[in-house]
Amino acid sequence: MIATLLLLLLLLLLVGVPTAYALAASAIAVIWLEGIPLTIAVQRMTAGVQSFPLLAIPLFILAGTLMNASGISERLFALTGALVGHIRGGMAYVNVLTNVFMSGISGSSLADCAATTRVFVPQMIKHGYDKGFSVGLTASAAVLAPIIPPSILLVIYGWQANVSIGDLFVAGIVPGLVIATALVVTVAVMTRLRGFGRGAAFSAGKLRDAFFDASWALLMPVLIIVGFRMGIFTATEVAAIAAAYAFLVGVFVYRTLKVLELPRVFASAARDTSSILVIAATAAPFGWILSIGQAPQQLLSFLSGYSDNPMLILLLINIILLVLGTFMETLVLIIILVPILLPLIETLGIDPVHFGIVMIINLVIGQLTPPLGVLMYVTCGISGTSIGQFMRSIKPFLVALIIALLAITYIPALALYPTALLR
Repeated sequence: MIATLLLLLLLLLLVGVPTAYALAASAIAVIWLEGIPLTIAVQRMTAGVQSFPLLAIPLFILAGTLMNASGISERLFALTGALVGHIRGGMAYVNVLTNVFMSGISGSSLADCAATTRVFVPQMIKHGYDKGFSVGLTASAAVLAPIIPPSILLVIYGWQANVSIGDLFVAGIVPGLVIATALVVTVAVMTRLRGFGRGAAFSAGKLRDAFFDASWALLMPVLIIVGFRMGIFTATEVAAIAAAYAFLVGVFVYRTLKVLELPRVFASAARDTSSILVIAATAAPFGWILSIGQAPQQLLSFLSGYSDNPMLILLLINIILLVLGTFMETLVLIIILVPILLPLIETLGIDPVHFGIVMIINLVIGQLTPPLGVLMYVTCGISGTSIGQFMRSIKPFLVALIIALLAITYIPALALYPTALLR
């Protein structure tokens, strides 16, 4: 049953069938072959999206879309430029730091990657940075978006694993900063080796003005974390408040979001939401078949045959996730793999909150490499860079990301200590 299901999915994806249709078709075919009533597929799809926490997804997407439409990105660029732009290789540091700030707003690696590529790559080239370095750094820094809260992928993982989304959001903060630090160290080394110059001289007045101009945007992630940890809001409620906050800031504070633009903003948020929830619905019967086919038990038996050492099994899981992340969409993999991997994780005594952060990092790194490589394609498409040039330039950043991943994997306190501290 499981072999047939996976083979059908692979064949459908190879011939170019969209992911949602491939998931649904392969599941329905197996249900039919096994003589199970086809109404089960419909019931599972309906049940797959009947979840209160999932309501947070369209609201967080709407909040991010409203903030970006309000010109938040430009204010964050100005703030980070005033803060670190004067350092040698300053534009590269600004790139990383801007992604840290933007991650606390959009929660989408693709949205951040598209925005920063349009702004930073031309500016970095203009200031003497080579094109390959610019696109490699920009795509790598976009990995931060699903780690630093709010994160749509963490909401999906929390829903699938039945763990606190608030805990996951807090747990993502320090790992996100660890990844940013790894990229900054890589930039520092490459800046020295390649002799990149400095930006404009530091100005305390310019920094003060940029900070106050961006302060409303910086308050949004603070609102989300404080609301969660004080128990004032659920994930869905805080997402609704974030969307309302983004609307008020854009319309009444910055006054850059016009009422006539709202239909376009709502339509964009609706398109992004529907693409996620359709996959969540069609993946539900697929995951159900994996469950009744005892895929978790088979995986546990398979990995246990190699070792019962949690450290080694975690390494094997990291390798599997990194490879799978290069072939399939991150959202699909989370929905399919979490029910399979969670029993194994619990057997090994690994905290599911910690594992959630590790899993998301693995899968997002996979977005940087062929054949799927959505971050790679976005960056190359916008900047006009060849895949070959991108792959040559991304290598030092991939090394930095994997080192950070290993540190987060084997030092659980990086994710769990902040969560315990705020309980």
